[in-house]
Amino acid sequence: MMESFKVYQVVRTDNEYGVRPVDSVPADSVCTIYFGGNGIVTEDKALRLGIVVDHEVLRYVADVPNYVVVYDSLMVADNRGERLVEMDKSAKDVLPRTSVSATVYLNDKNLDVAYRRRVLPLLIHSGPVGIMRIQFAIDGDWDEIVAQLIGKVRRTMGVLGFQENVIFSTMNFVLRNCSPYTDFAPPYPQEMFEQILLPRISDGHGHRIDLDTALRNVRKINILAQCHGGHVVRMMEKSMYYAMRKMGYTEQEIKQVMAQVLVAAYAPSCALGDSKFQFISFMSAYDYVVDVPNNWVFKYISDNRLAEAVRYSNGVPNWEWNLPPMFLSGRNGNVFVVKQRFKTTDGPNNISDSEHVSVRYFPTDATDDGMVLGLLAHNVVANGIKNSLAQDSGHVPLPPISELILNAENAEILQDLFADMTAAGQKFMDDVHAYACAHNAEIRPPAAFTRYKQFSDLKR
Repeated sequence: MMESFKVYQVVRTDNEYGVRPVDSVPADSVCTIYFGGNGIVTEDKALRLGIVVDHEVLRYVADVPNYVVVYDSLMVADNRGERLVEMDKSAKDVLPRTSVSATVYLNDKNLDVAYRRRVLPLLIHSGPVGIMRIQFAIDGDWDEIVAQLIGKVRRTMGVLGFQENVIFSTMNFVLRNCSPYTDFAPPYPQEMFEQILLPRISDGHGHRIDLDTALRNVRKINILAQCHGGHVVRMMEKSMYYAMRKMGYTEQEIKQVMAQVLVAAYAPSCALGDSKFQFISFMSAYDYVVDVPNNWVFKYISDNRLAEAVRYSNGVPNWEWNLPPMFLSGRNGNVFVVKQRFKTTDGPNNISDSEHVSVRYFPTDATDDGMVLGLLAHNVVANGIKNSLAQDSGHVPLPPISELILNAENAEILQDLFADMTAAGQKFMDDVHAYACAHNAEIRPPAAFTRYKQFSDLKR
C-alpha cells in the first residue's frame, strides 16, 4: 500500500454506511472513484463524501462500488506552487501577477515567450519588487536556462536604467527563486495512476492488452473530482499517456482509450481545455478559492464581481451583474458555469465558501442556477455509470456531452438549455475578447522601450 494516499471503499448495509481501506480497485470493475480537495485527510471526511455520491448519484443508477481517495495531509498541505506550475505550462494569454506570488514554468522551448509574457511586464511596471515575487520551475538544462534567464533580466534592467547594485541584487533574488521542476512534481499522482488506471490498460507485466479490452476497462471507471482532485487527475492523465506510449499503443489508440475516461469535476483547480480525458467541469463565477493563472477569462470575471460589489455597496439601482448559465466548450474548457450556486442575504458582499467547497449536487440552499448545475453534473455522472454497465458484451463508446447531460424526464428541456448555455458561452467569450483587446496594454511594454535593440524580440 502506498504511503502518500489510501483508497477506501464506501460500504452500505441498509441505511448504515462505513468505509474500509482496500489494496486495489479491481481492474475490470464498474465503479466510481472520488478525488477530493486538499482537505481529504481523514476517514470521516472520506465517508461523508462517499455518502454524498451514493445518495445523490448511485441510488438512481445501480449498486456499484464507490471509492474515495484520501491523501496524506503532508503531501498536499502546500501544493499551490505545484498546481500553478502545471497550469502555467498550459496557460494562454497570461497576465503578470503583481500583488501575489507567482510560479512560472520554464524550459528551453518556452523561455523567450514566458519571459516576455510573465517577467518583462513585471519589471517594466513594478521593477525588482514584481520579479522578486516569482518562483521559477526549471525543466531541462539547469545551467543554460538559468543563465539565459539571468541574462535577460540584466539586459532588461539595464535598458530600464536601474543602478548596477539594484540589478545585481535582483539577479541574486531570481537565482534563489529558481527550483528544479521535479520539486513541483510530487509522487502521489504517479502512484495513484499505477494503482488505479494502469491495471486497466496493461497485463500486469508492463505489456499492453488488446484495444477492445482496454477501451472497456477504462470506460468502466467514472472519476469525480473537486478542487485539487482535478489537478491530481490531470497528472494521472499525463502518466497514462506516457505509459501507453511505452507499452506500444499507437497515438490513435492512446487517443481512443483516454477519451473513454470520464471525469466530472467540481471547481477544479487545474488547467482546462486540453485534457485527453473526457473532462467536464462545473464551476461558480463566485468561487473565490480556485487558484488559476491570471488569464483574461478570470480577470474579466474578477473585475465584474468587484464592480458589482461596489454598485451594491453604493446603493446603485440594478446593481446585479447579469451572467446567465453558460457552457464553454472545447479549448475553453468543456465547463458549465453559473454565476452563483448558493443564495446570499447580503448581495455579493457575503459570498459563501460553499461556492467552492460544497460537493453536494443538490444543496438545500442552492439558487435556481445552482440546482441546474447540480442536475447537469448528476446526469453526467449517472449516464457515465449507465454507459459503464453496458460494457460487458463489447465496448460501447462514451456518449458526447450533449447526451451525457440528459435524463428521460427532461430530455427536450435539457437539450434546449444546453443550446442556450452554449450560445451564452460563445457570447461570453466574445465579451472576454473585447475586454482583452481594451486592456491589452497591460502586457505590452511601453512604446518608448521598443526602440531599444534589446526589445526587438517583443514585436508581436
